[in-house]
Amino acid sequence: MAKKTTPNTQKNDEKEETEVILVVKGAGEQEEDVHLNLFLRGFWPAVKALDENATIAQIIDDTRDAASSPHNEKAGVHKHLTEIRAKFSDPNDKTRNYLNKRILIKESYWEYEVLPSTALGNLAKEWQMSSHVFVNMLQDILFTRHSKRIRKLREGTIQKTKYPTPGVLDYVGNFVSYLLLFLLLLLPLGVTAFVEENLFKEAVVRILPATLTSALGNFNGFYGLGFVLVLAAIWAVAPWSEISKMISLREKIPLKTLPGLPAWTLILLILLLLSNPVSYFYVLLALLALQIAQLFSRRILWNYRKYANSDVDRASYYSYRQRVGNDEVKWRIGKVQEGGFTRLAFSPLIYRYFIFLALPLAFVITVLASILKWTKILGAFGEALDKFVKFLLVGYMDDVVNYATDPAQAHRVRSVVMEDIKHFHDLNEGFEVQRIHIVAHSQGTPITFEALFHFLEPEYQKKIYTYVTLGSILSYYHQARGILDSVYYNRFQMPIRQDSFPKEFKWMNFWNFTDPITEFYGLDEYTWFKDEWKVLDALTGEETPKREFTGPVNIRTSSSLLKNHGEYWDNFEKFQRPLAKRILGKAKPEEWDPEERGKSDLHHAGVLILWPFLLLLVAGVAYGVYWISQNFLGNYFHAINEGTQGVYTALFPPKAGAEKSLFEKITDPVTLPMLKEGIKEIWRNILSLSLLILTAWAAFDWAGQVRRAFKFGR
Repeated sequence: MAKKTTPNTQKNDEKEETEVILVVKGAGEQEEDVHLNLFLRGFWPAVKALDENATIAQIIDDTRDAASSPHNEKAGVHKHLTEIRAKFSDPNDKTRNYLNKRILIKESYWEYEVLPSTALGNLAKEWQMSSHVFVNMLQDILFTRHSKRIRKLREGTIQKTKYPTPGVLDYVGNFVSYLLLFLLLLLPLGVTAFVEENLFKEAVVRILPATLTSALGNFNGFYGLGFVLVLAAIWAVAPWSEISKMISLREKIPLKTLPGLPAWTLILLILLLLSNPVSYFYVLLALLALQIAQLFSRRILWNYRKYANSDVDRASYYSYRQRVGNDEVKWRIGKVQEGGFTRLAFSPLIYRYFIFLALPLAFVITVLASILKWTKILGAFGEALDKFVKFLLVGYMDDVVNYATDPAQAHRVRSVVMEDIKHFHDLNEGFEVQRIHIVAHSQGTPITFEALFHFLEPEYQKKIYTYVTLGSILSYYHQARGILDSVYYNRFQMPIRQDSFPKEFKWMNFWNFTDPITEFYGLDEYTWFKDEWKVLDALTGEETPKREFTGPVNIRTSSSLLKNHGEYWDNFEKFQRPLAKRILGKAKPEEWDPEERGKSDLHHAGVLILWPFLLLLVAGVAYGVYWISQNFLGNYFHAINEGTQGVYTALFPPKAGAEKSLFEKITDPVTLPMLKEGIKEIWRNILSLSLLILTAWAAFDWAGQVRRAFKFGR
């Protein structure tokens, strides 16, 4: 039976301190306390391993009259806390006296604040965000923003440094990125020539004037490529002009529209998918192979790195200075300023491109599920498919896209976390809370980031001691910062105001190789510095950056193919035990020290060399599967077809002079090719008409974007 909260008691005549852990869940319609239980399954054994006399109990939270969320109809049912009492004794640490700890644990549950949404609506918002992120990554790789202007953001007093206005390269990069995006958008069409009949190209030839198609040789070879390049250059003018104008004025007025590809580009990809599905899937499989080969290369060569935090940030755990021996001091740089192919190899661009091309497939599956639900024969299958789609697109994606694009919902969700922090900060019911620790997973990380660094009043930051992010989606939000709600252009930039966190505050970020939500690297965008960089040696120009304590420390955890995004809860060595040590009084757990790595940094160059060999290995395996399917599976399915026809003939023997049944007509070797060709001809006509409509739609959209660019800001 749960017990009520009681005033602070002392154990063995020693002082007892009260700590609070707030667990903030990720996306998805889980029941309340699901993530609390996930956390406790690892945290309680970690505490018990440090103190065998530790106790755990469920207590009634009678310190508050209402739940954090005003829409929580189950407030009376879930109005409780988990209480752990323990003491840590470290024989290796003689510098301090560890006190008895009373740890109160609660899940800060925000799901009640998310409004209902639809699968297709969520997909449309995700398409807008994903397309903008993809363009932003292309621009960041081709025209690096790690310049002196951006570096000023990481120097001095951050809140006094404005985000730099766009330069010439920003505008050039915008145009080139959209031009490349158009070419990548049609990449499956280029693959079609090698693997299947090009129905899409035939439809294009049909709707264009004969004089143009004959002059371009029906879009073959050099003329076809030139036509596509010219078309891409013309099309890129519209999004480039509108977005560049909005970006240049973002500090003066709110955005009128949100950047991202228009809906007609999505429909174009859907038509391309339906016309040339084999080519489309070949491109998706090729991207998947590239991503897998890259991750395996990184994993194999990870031990040859100098530093182990992530691919970009080489900062040590506690500072940028490391003492070697008695006298020598070694300074570590804060960012790897590498360009060209190296930055391409270590960016999440491939993964983002895969998601970009997979979204049209999600639209097709969503519509297919709705159609199947209407049929009597396949209705059950349609219901199952519809539930699965809604589970992914409504249960998870709505939390992500609505928080990003709807400022009203974002405020409601943040308020739940902020209300819990304020409640425990002000708590004075016979005891006082000394420290508050925030543990956020996945979608919970942008919620807590904005709450802690941008919206929480400074007086409520003073007791926040630890901020833990697990499988953070912040990198995606950071890349998508220009597509968020129109009021805030740069919502997820680094902290921009004076912070009142205690000096012992530490932000720990956990990621792993197989977690796609983290974009496969740590939160390097959020590394920043407290003071201006000072020159250590006037001759060498060596710099001494000092890391700001509110910047994240990236910790790579073990990789798991099955539990890639959920392995953090069970990670005893890297997450749960050191967190328990920190909460019980050990400020700097040794598990969070920098990992020892090789003396020479061969990782980046080694990955670029190993990557092609692994790709060849993956290609060899793929060809083996293809060869088996051609030589064995084809005959297998042919035998099944013949067997099916034989069973049908035995059950329904043909009568003399009787007309063939519908099944016999469909499966007849003569009728079947004619039927397939008839279906293809119907699709050719549908595709031709669709492309005509899309052409008119694209022209009006192009003109509208250019017009909005000229009018914006007036």
